[in-house]
Amino acid sequence: MPDTGVTLRPLHRSDPASLGPYRLLGRLAAGGMGRVYLAARPDGGGLAAVKTLLAEGTASESDRARFAREVTVAQRVTGVHTARVLDADPHAARPWLATEYVAAPSLGELVARRGPAHAAAVARIAGDCATALDALHAAGVMHRDLKPQNILLSSDGVRLIDFGISHATDLTRTKVTLGTIAFIAPEQARGEPATPAGDVYALGVTLCTLATGRPPYAETGDPVRLLALVSRGKVDLDGVPEPLLPVVRACLELDPAHRPSPAGLRALAEEHTTAPWPDGPDTSRLPDGWAALVSDYRRRGRELERRALADDRPATAPEPAPRIAGLTPRGWKAAGTFVSSLGALIVLGLGGLLVVVTIVAVAMAIISG
Repeated sequence: MPDTGVTLRPLHRSDPASLGPYRLLGRLAAGGMGRVYLAARPDGGGLAAVKTLLAEGTASESDRARFAREVTVAQRVTGVHTARVLDADPHAARPWLATEYVAAPSLGELVARRGPAHAAAVARIAGDCATALDALHAAGVMHRDLKPQNILLSSDGVRLIDFGISHATDLTRTKVTLGTIAFIAPEQARGEPATPAGDVYALGVTLCTLATGRPPYAETGDPVRLLALVSRGKVDLDGVPEPLLPVVRACLELDPAHRPSPAGLRALAEEHTTAPWPDGPDTSRLPDGWAALVSDYRRRGRELERRALADDRPATAPEPAPRIAGLTPRGWKAAGTFVSSLGALIVLGLGGLLVVVTIVAVAMAIISG
């Protein structure tokens, strides 16, 4: 099946036509806590991704509080490598959050559909992600669910998305283990407080996945056993290209204090990006399969934007139809249809009356005879 880029599912009858001032065009994603829609922006400025909490059913107070916290955190996140928040209303009957729409595949989809990337490309992605984390942590925000599915790759670089379980370090503290098991840090797996170093560890797992096609843990098929491996930092780096190993190992240090800061990680990644890559491709290029899928998404995104803008234009009023004796051609056609139908009813009525008269005459003749 050829790649078509953005997967936009039609709206269901249970979906709203709009959320706030955003007109919904279709579904982008769905999960247990709600849905993400593609929407036309009210200012005519293109498209938006609008997330809503519990598209079906009534949101509980705890769900609303969680969503409001997500909105608060997302509004604090800025930078070229995150999706910008456009608007939000966490107190609406159906809470919603609108961000700029980025027509780009996730790193998870790229690996699943086009295979792992070469080491040079992974190192470049590491530098971009480190820049994004640096801005995130500077704003006092931890992502806590960093993984390939939550990192988009556009022609402009990476974009971090989905801050559903992120939190601001000055708003809340928690010891609850959250995130996807294979991508959380050992201290999170042990139920210890999350720190910004946990995001760096998750990035290390992500880089390993991009380079090898799998997280750095033995296949267990059992989430409990996987959690035990994660809690001990029992990683398997077999298959990670040699030039990329220093970057991945630095992220996956068992002791959070020994992991580099995002700025330090960016410097390390840049050092290895600019180093000679034995038998490697040009470091300025993505693998051909990855580049083609990124291009497919960009093209499809532009098509959707053109369609949304066209749908928002007011319809042109048709030229008035000419009138004959006060009626338009359509009116004369309707009048003719009415006269024809009336004539048919009269004929049927007279025919029925004739049949009745005939039956009565025959009956009278029989009686008198």
